[in-house]
Amino acid sequence: MIKQQLIHSDYQPLANEIERYFAQSSTILQDDRNTIKEVVFNNETLVVKSYKRLGWFRGLIYTYWKKSKAWRAYEYGLKIAKFTPKVVARIENFQPLLGKSYLICQKFEADFDIRIPLLDGNFNDRIQIFKQFSNFVYQLHQNNIMHNDLSPGNILIKKNQQDYEFKIIDINRLNFKTLNSKDRAKNFNKLWANDDDLALILQTYAKLSGVKVDYFVNLGLSYNQQNKIAKVRKRKIKRALGL
Repeated sequence: MIKQQLIHSDYQPLANEIERYFAQSSTILQDDRNTIKEVVFNNETLVVKSYKRLGWFRGLIYTYWKKSKAWRAYEYGLKIAKFTPKVVARIENFQPLLGKSYLICQKFEADFDIRIPLLDGNFNDRIQIFKQFSNFVYQLHQNNIMHNDLSPGNILIKKNQQDYEFKIIDINRLNFKTLNSKDRAKNFNKLWANDDDLALILQTYAKLSGVKVDYFVNLGLSYNQQNKIAKVRKRKIKRALGL
């Protein structure tokens, strides 16, 4: 059984033949746990994410008890359309448990992601980018949106005439709730930034939100450092185990 949701019936032929379109595409954007490719359909370039095939246990869970990643990404994409590339369709294949699933989005013509200005100290406009990114995250939070994996690779940036446009991706892990100051500061914990850059981002955010600047910056830096320590420890354990 195949389940589909589409924003428009024009995409039905693509959804019906998604495995063929995906297999024939040679434009690979990511080939890791999940595979992401560009697919051209009716002269439109779309981005298709193929989620890793589930084993029987996880297939059982996502068939009967939990919504799949594709389902959540599609529904969340509709809900936060202003902040993410436009979702087009989701396709889930049940045999009888959920196995393969796909998410299709319109391509956002990003120039880079935020890793570039974070890593390159000489990158043009990096200070302006950080300040505008602070405002972008503030707008997310004001709309009660918390991205639980707000890491550099999930923040796309497009340069317009005088400013920058931001979009978040990998949105199957969102929370929708009213955020307090600790939630807001903690949401920056996965930015692998040096303390000076992160402090600037946090300072700008604090001024927008009206919280005490020193308090918010120290809190955000603390959460970020805790995450870095945990990541380094995890890598060491994996190396020690030969994983």
